[in-house]
Amino acid sequence: MSGSRRLVGGLAAFLLVSACTVSTTPTASTSTQPSPSPSPSASPSAVASASPSPIPTPPAAAGVAIAALPVHNGEVGVGFLAVTLAAKDGTGPYTWSIASGQLAPGLALSTAGVITGTSTAAGTFAFTAKVTDSAGTSATGKATITVFPAFAVSQPCATMCIVGAGCTVCGSFGKLAGGAGPYTYKVVGGAAPSGMTWNRLSVAGPFPTPPPPPPPSTTTAPPPPPPGISVQVTDGFGVTKTVTARWNIFTRVDFGTSTNAGCYNGPGSCSDSSLTYSGGNPSDNMVVVVVKACYDDPNATYICSDDVGAGPLASYLPPAWTATANGGTVTVGMDCGNPDACLPKTGYAGWYGDVFIVVRDKGACVAPGNSLSTQTADVNIDI
Repeated sequence: MSGSRRLVGGLAAFLLVSACTVSTTPTASTSTQPSPSPSPSASPSAVASASPSPIPTPPAAAGVAIAALPVHNGEVGVGFLAVTLAAKDGTGPYTWSIASGQLAPGLALSTAGVITGTSTAAGTFAFTAKVTDSAGTSATGKATITVFPAFAVSQPCATMCIVGAGCTVCGSFGKLAGGAGPYTYKVVGGAAPSGMTWNRLSVAGPFPTPPPPPPPSTTTAPPPPPPGISVQVTDGFGVTKTVTARWNIFTRVDFGTSTNAGCYNGPGSCSDSSLTYSGGNPSDNMVVVVVKACYDDPNATYICSDDVGAGPLASYLPPAWTATANGGTVTVGMDCGNPDACLPKTGYAGWYGDVFIVVRDKGACVAPGNSLSTQTADVNIDI
């Protein structure tokens, strides 16, 4: 029994010692090696902690600026195609005004930056536009508007232009004024005279010989107007004008069957109106041209001159010679006068001779080759 109590007592002592050893020797791992002596606590880090980053300041808002001034040219009397000026940056809304100079008369700029109106005066107008934002910043920009004069046309042949057959220098029938190009042309009625070509406001080529007049009619209705042409012209702003032209084409002047006249009444002077002519300019811008003159000298020798200059030919004409053409009639005359001016040339108080004449059409629109009558008339003088 005593041995058993010694065994129990020894076991108890062993367990007590074992329990004290666990409680006084901590371990850092499952290693069977004894743990080193515990190290002292770590000192604070020598690296200072970073300061917090400052919050970035946003950049100041940019002031207002001009983005576009999309102006365009105009024409007097034509509505201006509205344009809106543009701004950028700054703080909206924007307010627009004219800082200096002026807009074209008739145009206006709204505070919203819109230019509208109808131009009333031609010229070039420079101005400075100003835009202000709600923060009070502002900007300016320069612009120029050119206003063209109102588009107009002339049409001298709208009622009638009188032109000679064969003429090639009178094809223009209108001119443009004002407006702005490009101009476009379109025939909207009629056509160029037969055989001629049309180009813009003119026709080219010789004017044709008109057909013979119709036989007399028993009706009282006026004859229809001669055919013409109508051309529509449009300018660069879309304004249209119509130019109309009509022509009265006349034949060359001539005597027809009337080629002789006699001047026999006297003594000492005479006149005659028996010569007639037809054709030529209806405005009757005619003159009589002497192409040859003859007379009997004191020896009864028939002497002549066909010098068309003002020299010798004039001295072969009877004294106080006159010749006029008007209304289809040629009137001629002479006068020996008192004292007698015929005696030194003829040897007696009278005159015997011939004056040969043509009629010249002095109209501006006559072909040079058609300005003179093809026939020559003989004025016989015997007093």
